[in-house]
Amino acid sequence: MVLSVLACTAPENTSEDLATQSLLPFEYAAQLDTVELGAERVYRVHYTLVGGLRDTTVRYTLQLIAGKVKAHDTLIEFLKTGDTLVGDYLFVEVPVSSGKAAFSSHLETIPPNGQ
Repeated sequence: MVLSVLACTAPENTSEDLATQSLLPFEYAAQLDTVELGAERVYRVHYTLVGGLRDTTVRYTLQLIAGKVKAHDTLIEFLKTGDTLVGDYLFVEVPVSSGKAAFSSHLETIPPNGQ
């Protein structure tokens, strides 16, 4: 499963105006997979974040449901304009033997003042 989110609009304003708009200033893609961890096979989310028009901090919440098991976690990543961040999140507490899995994610920016 590949999930892609792209936040953009057709620019009608000047580039200064674009920098002040409250758009999600990054691109995101993720894929659910499995990986062997010791003697156990667990679920993994492989994700890519690409910085957009301005530096930003992204709060990235992942949730996995496999059979009757639910797991979630939140990551915080800083993206400089145009940088690419590639990462893997392992759900070590959810073995593949738990059953078929699905994941969801929620992304939001953290304001520069941290509120």
